[in-house]
Amino acid sequence: MHVLPTMAILEIILILCQVIPLVRTINTKFFPCDTDQNNTAVDCHQRPLKRVYIKSTTVVTLNLSQTKIQQVELNTLSGLPNLKTLKMMGNCPPDHQSTLENRSCKMKIRYYAFKGLLKLQFLYLSGNSLTSIPWLPESLKVLDLQNNCIFTIIYPLKTPHLEELFLSKNCFYANPCNQSVNISEKVFRELPKLKNLTLGYNNLTAIPKGLPPSLESLDLRENTITEVLEGAFANLTKLKFLNLEWNCQRCDHAARPCFPCPQNLPLLLHPKSFYVENSSITFLSLRGNSLKTFPEGLFRPLKNLQRLDLSDNLLAYAIRNGTFFAELKGLTWISLIYNYEPLKTFKKLILSPHIGNISGLQYLLLSGNFFHMLPDESFNVLSKLQNLKKLELRMNFINTCNLKALKQLPSLINVDLSQNMLNFLPCCLSPSSEVVAQGSCQQPNMYSHNVPLPLMLIDREVTPVTSDIWKSDQLNRQEILEDDLPQFPSSLWKKFCHHNLTLDLSQNDILSLKKEVFVGMENAVCLDLSFNYMSQALQKGLFDGMKHLVFLNLSYNRLDFYYNNAFSELKTTLKLLDVSNNDFHFKMRGMGHRLEFIQNLTNLEVLSLANNGIGMRIDQRLISSSLKYLYFYGNRLDIMWDNNKYTHFFQNLTNLTYLDISNNELRSITPELLCNLPGSIKTLRISSNQLYYFPWQNISALSNLTHLDLSQNVLTYLPHKVIEFGAYFSLLDLSHNRISSIPVDFFSKAKYLQYLYLSHNQIKELNHQFLPTPFQNGSALQKLTLHANPFKCDCDTSWFADFLRTTPVEIPYLTTHVHCEYPESQQGNSILSMDQRSCQDIYGSLASLICSFLVVMFTVLPLLKHLYGWDLWYCLQVLWAGHKGYSVLAGSDSRQHYDAFVVFDTENQAVRDWVYNELTDNLENSGHRRFCLCLEERDWIPGLSCIENLHNAVYNSVKTVFVLSSGATGSETVNGVIRQAFFMVQQRLLDEKVDAAVLVLLDEMFPKLKYLQLRKRLCRKSVLSWPRNPMAQPLFWNQVRMALSSDNLKFYDNNMSESFL
Repeated sequence: MHVLPTMAILEIILILCQVIPLVRTINTKFFPCDTDQNNTAVDCHQRPLKRVYIKSTTVVTLNLSQTKIQQVELNTLSGLPNLKTLKMMGNCPPDHQSTLENRSCKMKIRYYAFKGLLKLQFLYLSGNSLTSIPWLPESLKVLDLQNNCIFTIIYPLKTPHLEELFLSKNCFYANPCNQSVNISEKVFRELPKLKNLTLGYNNLTAIPKGLPPSLESLDLRENTITEVLEGAFANLTKLKFLNLEWNCQRCDHAARPCFPCPQNLPLLLHPKSFYVENSSITFLSLRGNSLKTFPEGLFRPLKNLQRLDLSDNLLAYAIRNGTFFAELKGLTWISLIYNYEPLKTFKKLILSPHIGNISGLQYLLLSGNFFHMLPDESFNVLSKLQNLKKLELRMNFINTCNLKALKQLPSLINVDLSQNMLNFLPCCLSPSSEVVAQGSCQQPNMYSHNVPLPLMLIDREVTPVTSDIWKSDQLNRQEILEDDLPQFPSSLWKKFCHHNLTLDLSQNDILSLKKEVFVGMENAVCLDLSFNYMSQALQKGLFDGMKHLVFLNLSYNRLDFYYNNAFSELKTTLKLLDVSNNDFHFKMRGMGHRLEFIQNLTNLEVLSLANNGIGMRIDQRLISSSLKYLYFYGNRLDIMWDNNKYTHFFQNLTNLTYLDISNNELRSITPELLCNLPGSIKTLRISSNQLYYFPWQNISALSNLTHLDLSQNVLTYLPHKVIEFGAYFSLLDLSHNRISSIPVDFFSKAKYLQYLYLSHNQIKELNHQFLPTPFQNGSALQKLTLHANPFKCDCDTSWFADFLRTTPVEIPYLTTHVHCEYPESQQGNSILSMDQRSCQDIYGSLASLICSFLVVMFTVLPLLKHLYGWDLWYCLQVLWAGHKGYSVLAGSDSRQHYDAFVVFDTENQAVRDWVYNELTDNLENSGHRRFCLCLEERDWIPGLSCIENLHNAVYNSVKTVFVLSSGATGSETVNGVIRQAFFMVQQRLLDEKVDAAVLVLLDEMFPKLKYLQLRKRLCRKSVLSWPRNPMAQPLFWNQVRMALSSDNLKFYDNNMSESFL
């Protein structure tokens, strides 16, 4: 009876044991380095490490690139016996490539530093300024020594299993050595399995000898090789990739330091320079070698050659009459770009008839050869290339082109005529009365000699087609966070145009469009007319012949879309339309605009109206039942939505799923505006605005919303309310705002949220007791960004570090860019460096100390009281009396009723007038604080003796002000009352240690009494003189108020106050 439940319990326990380890996805065993769950791969890239502290038998991959490690000792890596991959790149680049702070670094690797790594297969040591090669294990397969200072390799590496060796950039203009890198033949002889060898940028003067026959790829780019001897590669029967570019450089349009061969001679090639019996070469690059022609038979042995790069040479005439094309029958791709003749522009591009014999050619690149027209003879040559897919004629100054001739190429799917001088003026007609692309209505010159050409800065990099063959040797960089949202027009262009006829006429001189212009383009599916000079109002009929047009790019022009029948002939085919950056007419004051043409394009799916500055005098609604993607960024919705006229602007786009209204200078979005957006929207971008308010409670109106981007705004808070996110809502981007807290209720119904971006905000901490739903275990959240927030790292928030370690959510840059900002002692430290146990230790130690103190108190004090009770009481009383000193007897009235008692000579009429008209008026009746003064004639109690009234006035006042003035004879006038008051103030100073005296001198010539001189030295701010300048009187009253409000002891001179008291 109990067997079944027991088995069920065991099964549940087994499942839990398998699931629990999967919960912990962020392993911080080797913090600050990242580690996978099995502790097999450790990534310390860009960490501020100065030494290697990792010891583990499970680690097989270790990345120490771009750290501060500059020394590898014999035992540094001894704790990693099973290591297979070690990356230590860019820790100490050569001087010319390093930052100022790393100019003096010196990387030192002990010769036997890798002695214990007997299983090491991949070793990357580029960018470390190494001058020699350390001992290498025999198991090594890949060795990267690029960007170092290794100039000589004489002894064999003793790595018989090595397959890839990277030695580029050890001696070139950015890492000079003033010599040629020397590699002994013995080194290559003992590498029987080497397949990939890079020796570029090493100042080599000749093809290295003794290269292993196992080579499949050889890179010799940017050296100083002047000649390729016959049979230089005769033994390399497996070689597939050969790069010899930029050895005898052409410098008339170089973008970087250029080093031509002596006397500007081309690279010397012999008929058998590439001779290999049964050659396997499929790619050959001779780019940038100043070549003008080729010896006969040079390419004949290359039976398998498919791709040939001859760009940046001087082959202008060879293209016209070269016979070497006949030897390239198996070619599928050839680049002849930038082979123009210096200071010369040809009237026509004449193609060698032998090009027509390359029957399998698919890609022909002829950009940068400088000619005005492509004649019919050249089209006849091209017509033989029945497999040609791409024809590139960019940057050639073409002003005449018969596009109708392109119909002779049935396989052609990409024609690039951009960056030329085509304008399709109708005044120049062809013999068949058809308009051809023409540069001007005048007869062009047959030849243009000595024409200054623009300086073109073309970087010496591999062409796009070869780039996917040859991988870049740069360090991998982490990409910016992406949310996989569609981008216009790249991804959509590829979707609709990748395998269809595409015609690029961008960046030409086209002034206007007429239907005759598109003669020869009738089969085009994608047409790019961007970056021209078209300034016209489009009307019906312009594209009558374009029966297959799907994609039309008219961006960066000056077009006007006022007529509602524009593009109407394309309503059944056109799906993508880009009319962005046509802001010329939209910014004209007082000019009306219409976008009614959109309604007639019944198949239009994607429309870009971006960067047009649309803000007023436009249709009140956009209407379309087919539009899915609308790009409306870079306009002025802040103006349109400032009144109710355009509240329903997007509402009639009933099938819209993607709306981008970024960069519209919006400051807020009202609930009404949000509710009037199409309910079909799935992705809404409102980034890069100035939003400080968003109607979160109305987001439920967009029931199909899945992605919301509010990044790059100025939002400061999220409401403390439950927000009804839809059932499909999965991504919210709030990065780059000013949000300081995450309310617990805000995400309570975002049950399907998978991506939450909160980076670059002002979040300091999260409430542990009320954690938002996405942060709790069991939520659907998959990715969370938190970097660049000013987190507080103290014991109250130490739980957060533990949460980040244990959460299954992916948190990019967790170990590198999630830092503490508060308190100041933790500023800049990783939040993962916090240890919750250290806080427990602090609290535990404090509790132990308090408990120990209480035990001592309750144990020792009763014992002392029992033995020495009376003695302790007597000692405490004596000490207390000594501390208190003399004080007023109990029962005496020590309360002070007045702020000051004013003593003056009541018989001196001038003094009386000053006291009653100036002193009382400024202190009792004006000013921020009103003082309560005691005056003899006004406040003394009648019936009491003079001495009693005087005693009460002095002791019941905080301060006693003595108003002194010299008599008519110039002597002091001090009556009996003033003298008695002075004595009482002095007695009060001795009894109560209270200095209450403030002296006001009405005459500058008052006699120099010794007491006044001493008083001025001891407490200058309590001796005041009545100024004769009326402008200084406000300052005087301010000083009086300060003297009455402050304790005189604070004004005492520090050099005398201690001795006085």
